[in-house]
Amino acid sequence: MSVGFRTARMLLFYLAVVVCASALLAAPGNPSKPNIVLVLMDNFGYGEVGVYGGGVLRGAATPSIDSLAAEGFRLTNYNVEAECTPSRAALMTGRYGIRTRLQEDGPPRDIWYGITKYEYTLAEMLTDAGYATGIFGKWHLGDTEGRYPTDQGFDEWYGIPRSSDRAYWPDSDIFVKGSHPSAVFTYVMSGKRGQKPKELEVYGRAKRATIDREITDHAIDFIERKAKAKQPLRLSPLYADP
Repeated sequence: MSVGFRTARMLLFYLAVVVCASALLAAPGNPSKPNIVLVLMDNFGYGEVGVYGGGVLRGAATPSIDSLAAEGFRLTNYNVEAECTPSRAALMTGRYGIRTRLQEDGPPRDIWYGITKYEYTLAEMLTDAGYATGIFGKWHLGDTEGRYPTDQGFDEWYGIPRSSDRAYWPDSDIFVKGSHPSAVFTYVMSGKRGQKPKELEVYGRAKRATIDREITDHAIDFIERKAKAKQPLRLSPLYADP
């Protein structure tokens, strides 16, 4: 597939977001390039927030999120897959989710699930347009060498490479080390473009309880640094366990 075709596909896919960007979000001194913040929450149901019938009825009011919906633009027909990876890949590339992770006449899960290296991602497109790109939180689009966020167009990353359910493994009585090649603990990782991401600490239950606060702190720090540099930004806080 040509780069030109992939670029056109991404531009069409992302048009809804760009059209809705207010001039108030524009980077300082550059109103033609609005700052873009895409927040994605894992394991968060459509009806959890007040604007869609939840909120107080679900046990917690969500006034801040409700105000964003009231003052902004709502897209109410985004169809997702049954698992994390295909939907995340669709957001990142504009491809149909069914084209990701599945293999004809082969196992559905192996090292190739997620985004392939040749994909032209949204982060790469915005990098080419002069944006600073940061992603903080759950990735789940490839966890082998050359397929982490900083290999796919992001300048910075802090978070976990896989699903949050592995947080229960480190202190589980039934976890058997070495029982399967994929049966390994998840680590919180950090990386920058052009560098190999580093494993920081085991992602266990205690870390799961604090990771979303850390994701927020990293996102705020990224915004503040890029605001001082007067550089337009594309930021993705990807919450692991809201």
